Amino acid sequence: MMTIVMIDVEAGKEDLFERLFEEYKELKHWPLFKKIKLLYLDRCYTHSDINMMFEVEDYEQLPRVFYEFLLKMDGVWDLQIIQLFTPNFFKIPKNVDLKSSGRFTVTLDVKPEKTESVFKYLRDLAATEEAAITFLANTFYSYENDIIFTVLAPDIKSAGKFVDEKIRTVDGVIDSVIWEIEKWKFAISHKEWVKYINHYRKGDLEEEDVFDDAFICGC
Repeated sequence: MMTIVMIDVEAGKEDLFERLFEEYKELKHWPLFKKIKLLYLDRCYTHSDINMMFEVEDYEQLPRVFYEFLLKMDGVWDLQIIQLFTPNFFKIPKNVDLKSSGRFTVTLDVKPEKTESVFKYLRDLAATEEAAITFLANTFYSYENDIIFTVLAPDIKSAGKFVDEKIRTVDGVIDSVIWEIEKWKFAISHKEWVKYINHYRKGDLEEEDVFDDAFICGC
């Protein structure tokens, strides 16, 4: 299951992003990481918090990853985990200019009885040419975080306008939060990333159809 590990970064430790990436490269051949694979990590633009995306096959081993890797890193203040249920990946609309697009993660607070219908609305919207939603999943992570998705937009203002006009007006949506992603790095090859996407998409994408920087999900 795809799982986001959110890291609260201690003030003054902004270099943690690079140190985590380099440390993982040294440790990824541990038996510990045989069934817990880092796919990529990213950092939010507005603050230094870091998100690591793992594909987890054995959750009983996940605490060992924390004890022996993450919690030993200088600058890790705290951790939170988000499991991604029913992840969906979508093709990028032809009208989207990837070179001028930023990546934004949006989380939604949704009325319980409307969660399924809101999720279906987003899935249908993402399949249209006008929407630049590239990833969508249920989280049920907290009382305020029920659904997460990634959207491409020229800037934070454009992303906010899209959410205000297309999402917040939907019956059942209570609130939304938007994060702009500043930077990201893959821990796997492009070919491996396509394999993971196709695992969830049932294998309908070719390698040349997938743009690394646009198909990243996250928080």
